[in-house]
Amino acid sequence: MSVGPRLALKRRPDAKLALAVASLLTPAAVLCVVMALWGVLSDTNYLQKFVIEEGLFSHWQVWLALGIAIQSAGLMLERYGKQALATIRR
Repeated sequence: MSVGPRLALKRRPDAKLALAVASLLTPAAVLCVVMALWGVLSDTNYLQKFVIEEGLFSHWQVWLALGIAIQSAGLMLERYGKQALATIRR
């Protein structure tokens, strides 16, 4: 049985992009959690009014879920980027 030529590992330029996007998602997640906290304090009458009074984003639960989802996506992108860079450097 003959063996063909060895395949070279393709470089993954998206690894650095994944790390860059992951670093931007953490501040976005923090902003969402701050909005959720603002909504909670507004609901308990510690603050006067929440900035968004009507619609889907007027609920603090939506902001908290969005913050958790964004942070989870950031962690997955960071893990992917680090693994991809590790396979390139080998």
